[in-house]
Order: sequence, then C-alpha cells, then structure tokens
Amino acid sequence: MVDVEKMISEILLIQQQVSEIPPLALIAEGTALLVYAFLTWNLSSKWRSTRKDATRNLFLSFTLYFIAVLMLFSTKTTNFLTGDEIDISTLGINTGYAFSLLGNVFLYYFTDNIFFDEENRKTYLKEFITLTNGVTLGFLMVFIFQVQSAPFLEIPGTYISVHLLIWHVLVSTVGFIILFVKAFQSTIKANTRVSRGGFLMISFSAIFEMLVFVFFFLDLFTGAGYSTWYFIAWVTASLAGLCSMIGYLMPNWFRRLLGGS
Repeated sequence: MVDVEKMISEILLIQQQVSEIPPLALIAEGTALLVYAFLTWNLSSKWRSTRKDATRNLFLSFTLYFIAVLMLFSTKTTNFLTGDEIDISTLGINTGYAFSLLGNVFLYYFTDNIFFDEENRKTYLKEFITLTNGVTLGFLMVFIFQVQSAPFLEIPGTYISVHLLIWHVLVSTVGFIILFVKAFQSTIKANTRVSRGGFLMISFSAIFEMLVFVFFFLDLFTGAGYSTWYFIAWVTASLAGLCSMIGYLMPNWFRRLLGGS
C-alpha cells in the first residue's frame, strides 16, 4: 500500500531542493489571483451594462489589481519551475507594486464618484492622491529598469527600497481610510438591511486592504522569508477581494441572506 505521507514529504523535499520558493506561496498567490480574476470579469460585465463613470473606475481599479497579482504569481512560478535559474521575482514584485498603486488611484476615483458630491468634495484631494501615487510610480520605474550603460537595461533591477515602500503604504492607506470612513458612514445612514450589508462589506474590504500591508511588513521585518505573516497577508488579500465582490456586486444570494431581492 502506498504511503501517502511519505510520498508527499519526498515531493516537497525535491521541490525545496529545486527552488527556495515554497509551493504554498504559489497556492496562496494563485488563490488571490482567481478571486481578483472573478471580480474583474464580473465588474467588466457590470460596466458594459451601466457605462457609468463610477463602475468604469471600479473596473479599472480591480483590473489593475488583477494584473499586479498576475505579475507576482507568474514571475514567482517561473522562478519555481526553473529552480531559480530564471530569477525574475524582483521584476514581478516591483511591477506588482506599480500596477497596485495605479489600482489605488482608480479606487479613489470610484470613492470620489460614489461618496462625494460637489458640495462635500474635498478640494484638491483627488489631485493629491493622483500626484503622490505618480511620484511613487516614477521612482518605481528606476527600480524596475535600472540603467547600466545606455541603451542596455538590467532586468529585473533592484528591489524597491524600504523608504519608497513606506511612502507607497502611507499614500495607499490614505485612500483606504477615506473609503472606509465614507462606506461606514453610509452603513449607518442606509435605510435597508441590504444597503447596510453592502456598505459594511465595502468597509471590511478597506480594512483588509490595509491589513495586507501590515502583514507583509511583519513578514519583511522578521527576515525569515516566507514566514507565516506572508501567507496571512495573501489570505487577507483574498478576503479583501471577496468582501469587495459582495459589497460592490451585491450578488443575489447576499441579498436573499439579508432579506432583500
């Protein structure tokens, strides 16, 4: 009779000898990729049917998030399958940050469309979010494509500096806090259980997005590499996507659960 546990342990041992990337890391990122792919696909259908600016900005935001996760997953998978002979994970990380910050910009545009009108719109806040993320993107380009001697480029370049990473987190957190505050205020003011539930899920999505940064920082500063915090961060990213999917798309099962139609 086949010893399943022994067979699995041998497979994992072989994989660990081939690549430093644990298979569980690919599973965690792949799961998040599926969540964001499903959300992006459904948002594209919703945008095609409504053609509203808010829906377009939300669709673009999650499309960019999907591309960010895809870059991370595909480059890490390439490293894993080639036994780290083709090492492009740094390129995936830096481009992932680039696409995610662009996603943050369009998510704030969505927040502005939905929660602010001409009377309560914060002067220049939209421009501030755009400009500060643009500064981050500009510096990221230096890390993605590091010029050695023109016209040659070193790819993947170097990993994003801690200072730039902290700046990126702070700027992103501003947008998520605004989304959380406005969604939670709408939760309190909502007249129906379905509306309250939808806004509450959007609030949760903003919280989970901020926690993703917290857990990745904990993983970074433990110095262990692929610590428990790394996997918790990806689970949290998937939860952020699921809450977004429920809050923004309001599926029928969720409406029925709250007694709506």
